[in-house]
Amino acid sequence: MKRIMGAILAAAGLAATIPAPVAAQDIDEIFGELIRKNAEGALALYGVSALPDDSASTLFLDTGQSGRDYDFKGSQLGGGFALAQDFPLYLEGYIAYNRYDPVFFLSDGDETSVLPLKWTTVSATGGIGWQFSMGKYVTFRPLVHVSLGRVQSDASVGATLVADRLGLDTSFIDGGGITVGGLGGSAALAYNRRWASDRELDWQLRYSYLELRPVAGDKDILAESVAETTSLWGRYRWPTGAELWDRPVRLVVDGSASYLTGDQGQALGTDWLATLGAGGEVDFSETWVPWVSTTRLMARITRGDELSGFSVGLGVSF
Repeated sequence: MKRIMGAILAAAGLAATIPAPVAAQDIDEIFGELIRKNAEGALALYGVSALPDDSASTLFLDTGQSGRDYDFKGSQLGGGFALAQDFPLYLEGYIAYNRYDPVFFLSDGDETSVLPLKWTTVSATGGIGWQFSMGKYVTFRPLVHVSLGRVQSDASVGATLVADRLGLDTSFIDGGGITVGGLGGSAALAYNRRWASDRELDWQLRYSYLELRPVAGDKDILAESVAETTSLWGRYRWPTGAELWDRPVRLVVDGSASYLTGDQGQALGTDWLATLGAGGEVDFSETWVPWVSTTRLMARITRGDELSGFSVGLGVSF
C-alpha cells in the first residue's frame, strides 16, 4: 500500500509543477505506473477478503495508517463440509465484504488537501477437494479454489484530478474499480477429538494460495497479485453444566496465528496476525431446529505489526 501511495503522490506533485496539457512520453509512463500500482493495491486488498478463514467473523482493525480508529472493517461468512463419510468430497464456500478507509494528505507547501482513498471489496470464493482420513482423529484436505468479486476505490477521484491536469486518458480510473478473478488452492491438516465428558479439541494447520488478476471488462489492465497465508488455528470446548432453552451450553476458547506471505500483508501493513477469542456454544442437535447441531457466539481480539482490532463471530455447525 505504501508503494501505491508513493506513485499517487509523485503523480500529484508532477501535476502541480507541469502546465496542462502535457503529452510527453515520460509523463504517460509515470501515470501508467500510477494506474498499475492502484490496480495492484486493489488486488492486494481483495486478497484479504478472498482467502477462506475458518474463524469467519466481522472484523474491525486499526491499521495505524489513517489517524482514525478501526479504518478497516470486514465481514466474512462461510464454511466447509464433506458430503458423507463414505464419499468424502469436500466443499467450501465464503462470501466477504471489506471496507478500508485510510487518509493521506497532499501538500504543495501552501495548501494541504485530503486525498480520498476508500476501498470497498466484495468477494465470493469457492473450493472443492477431497478429505483423506489419516487416523481416528486426523484428516488431510487438499482443495482447489476459484474466486470472483469486485474492488471499488475512491482513489479514482484524486487520480482523475491528476489525469485531467496532465491531459491524459482516464478511461480506467473513471470506472473507479476492478473486477477480480482468482485461482489457487489450499491444504489443511486437521485434528478433532471429542471425549465422553463432552470436552472437544480442534486444531488445524492450513496453507492457502490465490493468484489474482483483473477479469471481464478489466482484463486488459496489466496488474496481478498473490494472496498467500499459512495459519495455525485451535479451539477447545468444555461443558458448563448450564442450559439455555433447555439445551446444554459449552464454553469455547480459540486462537490462531497467521503468517501473511502474500501481497495482502503489504496492504494491511503487517506480515502476521494473531487472534485470541472466547465465547459460548449451545447444542441444538436434538431440537426442532432443522439441520443445525450447534450455534456458537465468539468475541476475539486481533494483533499484528502496528495493527490491532477485534472481531465478533457467529458460527453454526450442521
